[in-house]
Amino acid sequence: MADNPIGNYTPITSILPGRDRSTRHDKVYDPVTKKKGGGEKRDDQDASGKKSTRKSEGHETFHDDISVLGIPREEMSEHVRDALKVLLEEISFLRAELSRAHGHEAYLEEQAEKDHTLHVMRRRAFLSRLMMCVRRAKDEEIRFAFLYVPIKNAALVRSDFGHGAAEALMVQAAGAIREGVEAGDIIGTLESYDFGLILPGNTIEEAVAKGKALMQSLDGRELVWQTDTLGITAEFGVTEIHEQDSIEEILSRARRNLDGREKETQKP
Repeated sequence: MADNPIGNYTPITSILPGRDRSTRHDKVYDPVTKKKGGGEKRDDQDASGKKSTRKSEGHETFHDDISVLGIPREEMSEHVRDALKVLLEEISFLRAELSRAHGHEAYLEEQAEKDHTLHVMRRRAFLSRLMMCVRRAKDEEIRFAFLYVPIKNAALVRSDFGHGAAEALMVQAAGAIREGVEAGDIIGTLESYDFGLILPGNTIEEAVAKGKALMQSLDGRELVWQTDTLGITAEFGVTEIHEQDSIEEILSRARRNLDGREKETQKP
C-alpha cells in the first residue's frame, strides 16, 4: 500500500462573489501590535514599523499664526516675555491708581456738597440737584415731589438765645428730618432756616403724608439750652416738579401750598 494513497493536494482559497483577487494582501505579523495585519505599512508608520512623528500634511505650521499682542511666536524670546510681564503689571498698577483717583474725586465732591454740621446737602448743591430732577422729569418721565420745610422759630431762638442756640436747634431739626425720610430722598438747606426735600417717585398725596409725619417728629424734639428747654416749630408745603420748571417756580408753589395749609389750620 502506498504511503500516500491520496497524493499531493493544493489548498483551496474561497473567493467571495465580486471580490477582486488582485487587491488581496497577505497578512503579515506586526511586531508593534503583535497581531497580524495588512501587508502594507500604515501611513503613520515608518519602514521599521514604529509610529512616525511627522505631522500630517497641512499642519506643519499650526503654531505659525499664533501671536501675543502682535508679537509672532517665533519672536517670543525670554527677554520679550519679561518685558511684556513688566508692561502688564504697569498697566494693572495704573488702572488701580485711576480707580483710586476717581474714588477720591467722588469723595471730595461729596465733601464739598455736604453741610458737615447738619449732614445734609448745601444750598447750592441741592438746587443743582433740583434742576437735574427737572430735566429727568422731562427726559425720563420720572415723577418727583418737592417738600418745603421751614423751621419757623429758628430766627426767634437766635434773637433770644444767640447764634449757637439757633444752630443747635437746626441740628436737632435736621436729625429728625433725616430719620423720617426714605432711602433715595434728597435733603438740603435753602435760604435762612429752611429745608427742602426732593422725593423721587412720590405723588402729592404721598408727599403730604410724609410732611405730616415729619411735623410729628419735629414737634417731639426738644433742645435743652443752658437753663431753657426749646421746642421746634415747623410747617410744610408740597408741590410736584414739572417739566421746564425753574427753581423759583417750584419754591413759589411750595410756599403757596404752605400758606394755604396755615390758613386752613387757623379757621375756627
